[in-house]
Amino acid sequence: MITINLLPFSQRKTERRISLPTNFPYKIYLFAIVAILLFLHLSFFSLAVIKKIQTMGLQGAWSKMEPESKESAAIRKEIKESEARANTLKGVFARKASLTEILSGLNLSVPRGLWLESFSFGDEGLVIQGSVVSLEQNEMTLIGKFLQDLKNNKVFQSVFSKIELSSVQRRTVKTYDVVDFVFTGDFKK
Repeated sequence: MITINLLPFSQRKTERRISLPTNFPYKIYLFAIVAILLFLHLSFFSLAVIKKIQTMGLQGAWSKMEPESKESAAIRKEIKESEARANTLKGVFARKASLTEILSGLNLSVPRGLWLESFSFGDEGLVIQGSVVSLEQNEMTLIGKFLQDLKNNKVFQSVFSKIELSSVQRRTVKTYDVVDFVFTGDFKK
């Protein structure tokens, strides 16, 4: 395709070209810019290498300390558990009732035919586990009597806000009916 431009030369659009002066030292400036960019590139690369070496060193130190860290975390957890148990016992003893008084009151409340298997204090309170075998009375009657005696005991009233029956299970051993029970009690605040 042929294009004909009929405009006079003074009004015609011509392509503009950048013309650098022939005496302008653009090669020196171009070399300086390339040198600066190369310097920046090398300095950033060396900085990245140094940071990578530091990171690898810190990771190595961390991997050496990791077993010790786990061990110290386990020890800290054990110490917290021991402190919690100690605070629980301090709370019991601060309520003007010694452990001997509590055990004595418990002994006086146990009816014939009822055996205590476990008596423990914890953060959650008191847990008493036992079993009942009776040929003369109903086992549930003995459990109810024991619970009522504990609730009426002055030492238990001073230490625990409530004592309740949390579970009962009946089983048969040979020809005897055995009832297992669990009492729980909450400390007074």
